[in-house]
Amino acid sequence: MRILQVVEACNAGVGRHVRYLCKGLVDQGHRVVVAYSPLRADEAFRQFVFDRQDEIRFVPLSVRREVSPASDLRAIIQVTRLIRCEGPFDIVHGHSSKGGAIGRIVSRWSHLPVVYTPHSMIISSPKISTAQATVYTWVERILGYWATSVIIAISDDERNFISELRLAPEERIAVIENGVDDLDFAHLPENDIEADLHQKPLTLGAALRFTAQKAPGCLIEAFAQLSDELPNLPMRLLIAGNGELFAEAKRQVEASGLADRICLLGWKTDVTELLRELDIFVVSSLYEAGLSYSTIEAMAAGLPVVSTKVYGTRQTIGEIPGNVLVPVGNASALAAGIKRMITAASDKTLRRTLWEVGQANREYVRTQLRLSDATHRTLDIYRALVGRCRTPV
Repeated sequence: MRILQVVEACNAGVGRHVRYLCKGLVDQGHRVVVAYSPLRADEAFRQFVFDRQDEIRFVPLSVRREVSPASDLRAIIQVTRLIRCEGPFDIVHGHSSKGGAIGRIVSRWSHLPVVYTPHSMIISSPKISTAQATVYTWVERILGYWATSVIIAISDDERNFISELRLAPEERIAVIENGVDDLDFAHLPENDIEADLHQKPLTLGAALRFTAQKAPGCLIEAFAQLSDELPNLPMRLLIAGNGELFAEAKRQVEASGLADRICLLGWKTDVTELLRELDIFVVSSLYEAGLSYSTIEAMAAGLPVVSTKVYGTRQTIGEIPGNVLVPVGNASALAAGIKRMITAASDKTLRRTLWEVGQANREYVRTQLRLSDATHRTLDIYRALVGRCRTPV
């Protein structure tokens, strides 16, 4: 098949999803073209473009994140010309809200089947205003009925959300969870399991974008509260990532008086070393479509998880004994959740107890969240849509 991927948000989880999917498609012998916005490409995506330019055709789009009639129309025209000049394409796959809208509009005009993966809809955010939610809902609903062959949700929760808001017909909604195949993250060494907490402080950590969605300030505040509640327990917090709220988070750390115990590591292309340092992985997000790649990687690395109750957590990490789920957007609840996990065992057996929870997480990822399975299921959707279009009426 000849497949066109359209993506504007070429960073973090969306960028990683597109990278993984494209690699899997090429490995299966399919021809892939990626229309993308360089303005939102992170270091990993830029490296992907450089490394794969001989196998994949990359076409830069002049499009911004913000709603801009001029910029958006220009991108629509670019993709339309791309399809006319470099087609025929068998299918178009749009990612996230902007890439999804562009891909669906152009595909409708070009009479091509189109798949849309939202990667967490902003209308699921508890912080969005009613007016904004109404506008975005109607835009998604119009595109969902008028210009979408299949919407791929990445969790049952997101599927139910799409269904409840009637953003697309029921029969056009599918679920394919994120997955990873890099399951060679090291187990925590035995000496770390038994390490004295005064020799190696209990280490909490996260890998996130410093954006409102990921709520880094909530995580920092939760750690500060936890430090007050457990003053005799040596602890530290490591956060990898970057984004528009990084400077604000840095000021928050300095104001907390815990700069010696909270370390903002900046952007990390490879978080393996970070994960090896951690005892507990913490997720503070306000909303997600499903399990983020950073959470899946933490589970694959054998870490227990304390997470807000975002989509995809109840049927996954919430079902594995020892993990903890807490309400969204509440620093005190997040601190209490971490404390509950810490106090579930005595100091002498704490690290071993956490290790056992982590191994259950690792086994779940190994058996349930494999990248190869996600790629094959996506290809099944592509083939069904292409076959339907080629069937004579």
